[in-house]
Amino acid sequence: MDRYQKFIQEKAKKKRKFLGTMFFPRTPVLVLDFSEAKKTVPCEDFIAGLEAIGLTTLVISTEYEKKVSPKGAHIHFVEPKEKADAYQAADFAVVMNGDIASVLKNGCVPISKLDGETTTNYNPLQEKGNGFYFKNSTKWEMFAAIVRALETYQFPYDWENLIREIIGKN
Repeated sequence: MDRYQKFIQEKAKKKRKFLGTMFFPRTPVLVLDFSEAKKTVPCEDFIAGLEAIGLTTLVISTEYEKKVSPKGAHIHFVEPKEKADAYQAADFAVVMNGDIASVLKNGCVPISKLDGETTTNYNPLQEKGNGFYFKNSTKWEMFAAIVRALETYQFPYDWENLIREIIGKN
């Protein structure tokens, strides 16, 4: 078994830890960390949008965020102390604080603001890139980047290439 297969098995175990033993491991999981982020997007609107498209989302948040955020079948709140496990369980993560390196280290595909230095938008035709990026921190651009990631996830060959590129460099 190669490194990629071991990585996928470990990710499936982490997903089941957060989402239950009946959770299908090939279902995409997003992690959204509001615990330390400077909030540039109202989290209530953003979380409601993720629930509307049925994306399983682990929300790392404070007690206040849990109270004001919309609830739904696809939204799962995680304590900040479980942050590392949440990143290991997720397939992709919205990075609000610019710490893309720690997301990549956990084999999680970043969705973040384009910085031009360490960020390269994934291009499935060239099979190059390390994430899905947006220019401005608006909820619409962030949501568009999430949809691009979700669309790529639906193509196992492209997703595997992206993950292999990420875990090969970390």
